[in-house]
Amino acid sequence: MDLEQLVTQLPDALYVIDPETAAIIDCNQLAYASLGLTPGQLLSMSVLDLQQDVGDLAHWRSIADTIREQQPYLFIGHHRRADGSHFPVEVCTRVQWHEGRELFVSIVRDISTRIEQVTACCEESAEHWFGLHDTADGCWSWHPGNNALYFSPNLKRLLGYGPDEMEPRLETWKDNIHTEDAPLVLSVLDEHLRGTRHLFEAEYRLRNRNGHYVWIRDRGQVRERDTEGNPLRVVGLVHNITDLKLQELDLQRKADFDTLTGLFNRRRGEVLAEQMLSLMQRQQRPLGFALLDIDDFKRINDLHGHLAGDAVLKRVAQYIAEFVRRSDLVFRWGGEEFVLLCPDTSTSGMEILMHKLRTGIEYLRFDDELRGLKVTASIGVSHYPDDASELVNLMARADSALYAAKHKGKNQVIFFHDDVDSASVG
Repeated sequence: MDLEQLVTQLPDALYVIDPETAAIIDCNQLAYASLGLTPGQLLSMSVLDLQQDVGDLAHWRSIADTIREQQPYLFIGHHRRADGSHFPVEVCTRVQWHEGRELFVSIVRDISTRIEQVTACCEESAEHWFGLHDTADGCWSWHPGNNALYFSPNLKRLLGYGPDEMEPRLETWKDNIHTEDAPLVLSVLDEHLRGTRHLFEAEYRLRNRNGHYVWIRDRGQVRERDTEGNPLRVVGLVHNITDLKLQELDLQRKADFDTLTGLFNRRRGEVLAEQMLSLMQRQQRPLGFALLDIDDFKRINDLHGHLAGDAVLKRVAQYIAEFVRRSDLVFRWGGEEFVLLCPDTSTSGMEILMHKLRTGIEYLRFDDELRGLKVTASIGVSHYPDDASELVNLMARADSALYAAKHKGKNQVIFFHDDVDSASVG
């Protein structure tokens, strides 16, 4: 391939690479000139000879797989010159196909000047402060004026990067914050910069080089402002709290979820139900409320044993969870009872949904020793705003309707109305 005519005006080095062997099979003039090599010398080399941050062929092939998945693939590393010295480069690689052959095309930019400028800007003010806090897992110093963000070596190591692989700018940090955490983290930072919050403090997930997330506790503070109060320098400390956070999340999961069915438990479900009802009230939207009870569950336990009863509970819970819509809420009330809340659902809509749910449970099939077992459920339904405006009353109305469904032969869906209420309490 002859790329000379295509890349004459390109201000960066260009390489064409064999993805399988890492061999350099073509390049432009700037590529070999920047390394102090002749074209023949460079074309006899591979990425392993050129890039000091790539260890061996196995390492290269893992990088190649990542390049195929993440295009364009951006990488900051070091290139070796003919005299043995090295310099930092920013590499942007894409996959190209030529006559049925897969190739990697890399645009390589020398970022020595950029690194020197940012480092000079940040290190002078940060070095002493960082030295006082070497017990932290990482430190940073940010200059909002030019968005230069200095990452300490131990912070880079925490995230799996080499000394010069994290480009020293604010976007490097922003781009690696978990998307679920970013809005809150950036909002807290903005409040601190504006002076409405004394410190920047946040716990969030930060993506490492392998694409996994590390939980960190980040604490920072504006250390210098200009005469108009605008922040000139912000410094911070990072602690790796992944192990503690995972333990905390596990405890929270155990506190919020029913261990047998995997659904929300009653405690957590009631909190979420109150929140959902409050939202429907503010927005003047309808809400369906259903209480479901597995029929003759005690008989299942007595005939087949408690392990079989547990299997039935898990299977029914799984079916309900798969049946409900993403906007719905389902949780285990206790024993063989489940609660469902269906926002933006009219009475007629609830009738359709609940009859489908009841029928689906009736036709569930079980394996092994429960093969042939038929399970049914009775469902009592109430509705906001038609029947009640408080959660406790919606529950009471649904419970009355469920009581009526049991008395009418089970395996039924009954909606609350005044005569049901009077019949059930009489």
